[in-house]
Amino acid sequence: MIKVLDSFVADKIAAGEVIERPVSAVKELVENSIDAGAGSIIVEIRKGGKSYIRVTDDGCGISFDEAETAFLRHATSKITGITDLDNIVSLGFRGEALASISAVSRLTMVTRRAEDISGVKLVLHGGRVVTKERTGCNTGTTVIVEDLFYNTPARRKFMKTDAREASSIIELIQQYAVCYAGIRFMMINNGMTLFSTNGDGDPYAVISLLYPSLAKNGLLPVSSSSVKGYVSDPGSTMSTRKGQLFFVNGRLVSSAVIEKGLEEGYQGRIFSGFPAAVLFIEAEPCDIDVNIHPGKQEIRFLRQDDVRSGIAEAVSKAVMTGAGVPKGFVKKIESDAEKQLNVDVQQKKETGSAEQTSIREFLKNLEERDSHKESREIPESVEDPEIKMASAVAEEPELLYTPLSSQAKAAPEPVRIPAPFDFAELTYKGYIFNTYIIMQGSDEVYIFDQHAAHERVFYEKFMRGYNNSAHSPQPVLTAFTINVSNDVYSMSGEWLGDLVRMGYDIEDFGDCTFIVRGIPPYMSLSEAEGFARGYAEAVGETGGINRVVVDKLITKSCKSAVKAHDVLSEQEITDLMSELAKCDNPYSCPHGRPTFIRISSYDIERSFRRK
Repeated sequence: MIKVLDSFVADKIAAGEVIERPVSAVKELVENSIDAGAGSIIVEIRKGGKSYIRVTDDGCGISFDEAETAFLRHATSKITGITDLDNIVSLGFRGEALASISAVSRLTMVTRRAEDISGVKLVLHGGRVVTKERTGCNTGTTVIVEDLFYNTPARRKFMKTDAREASSIIELIQQYAVCYAGIRFMMINNGMTLFSTNGDGDPYAVISLLYPSLAKNGLLPVSSSSVKGYVSDPGSTMSTRKGQLFFVNGRLVSSAVIEKGLEEGYQGRIFSGFPAAVLFIEAEPCDIDVNIHPGKQEIRFLRQDDVRSGIAEAVSKAVMTGAGVPKGFVKKIESDAEKQLNVDVQQKKETGSAEQTSIREFLKNLEERDSHKESREIPESVEDPEIKMASAVAEEPELLYTPLSSQAKAAPEPVRIPAPFDFAELTYKGYIFNTYIIMQGSDEVYIFDQHAAHERVFYEKFMRGYNNSAHSPQPVLTAFTINVSNDVYSMSGEWLGDLVRMGYDIEDFGDCTFIVRGIPPYMSLSEAEGFARGYAEAVGETGGINRVVVDKLITKSCKSAVKAHDVLSEQEITDLMSELAKCDNPYSCPHGRPTFIRISSYDIERSFRRK
């Protein structure tokens, strides 16, 4: 029997698509605050957001008459018609957030517009209005969400521990604090203030405050007409992509297109791991589709290749500079100021006087408490929803993190990109271990690996030859055959031409067999035979003909280059430096290892305690 679900059940199902976890609710509420023009946003949670979420802003607020309407499904002020979907500039637009959150929680909203004498307090349980009354409150909106999923136990039992749910929320607020550096964010968890940004519009200062591990090795500024932000130097990578934050028109997104553009921008200089990146990408609203995911976490680009190449070009300009040369390993010597800061921090930890604590330490302690006592009593909120926003922000606790000084501006205009590296400014100073070449610049020492440098020279030489030649096959004395399965034979039109373009003299020999009479000049007979068989069988899975050629040329350049401990004369060193300077990418070998590193005179002086 087919029947129509009643609105109560339908609302719970719809809410589950938008609000999967506490972090989903926080995301929707914070985005509403940003859309409302907030200059300050306070986020408070208890028990990982399961029992209590509060988001307070000083935005435009909602009128008394429209307060209830805001909780109706598909009620929105962001769009009015179908054509508006092609020009979305706000974070929210579908009118599902408040309806979905209220359907699975006990929700209270207190809000007032600047032009209204009084505000409104609205209480809903399970999406149904319980009370609505006028109240005195400051301009802006506070939304309190209690007992999330109390009426949908199936959803509640799949939530993670308090610490893990809290970690997801904290990470989200950190990300939005970076993107919207002009908004003052405060994060409170179980009565403890974790961080508070100053909203001065400097994204680098926020990164330094909230992601010190990203900033400690220095981030290179990226700046083009559509892509701005910061990336790590090629020598500073992470084991996961957690250090990559992408914002498109102010929207936090995950995107394979952006990831690909970022990777290409390094031009093979990443030996292992993933670069850190905070990228702010601007695109015409009509060129992106933000309506392909219930949580608006993914977007689709209309011109993917243009976006990818634009990101790659902007990143390449940042990392292909002297600032992008990896630093040598010099032991850090603490300055007197740094020592005093560490002493102060330690004293605060011991005395418990610091209201704002290390996020990592906080999460570790909370995880330990969860594992021993899941039902631990949570302290009362440090702030009632009707307390004025101005007071909450003014009483900001002292920071344990000290923002790094920076000349970086707000996200639209990061600092100027450094000039390209100039080999002409280097002076030869020595040769050590019959492997490393020492060159000196104005205030830095550069150490070159002769094998990596020679590999790069040979690789680019081979690539130029490959790209400029017709790849005439090298005849073999005895032709060999390749036998394939019927399904591969039937698809020969998709892979046979690839082998011909590579330099094979190959043709159909009938009965699922192909005969090879010539091979590419850059392969040995055994390499060519093994590769042809493997390529035919793995058709559609090799990653493309270009990747295969690159791998072969990398191997050839490695075998051709001088090795470590091969003694070079001073003239040979001079010639190698000259040839490396002519390379398109002189900074890394084709495997991704650096061809040279740098050590500043300042680091050397600090090592000798002169600084």
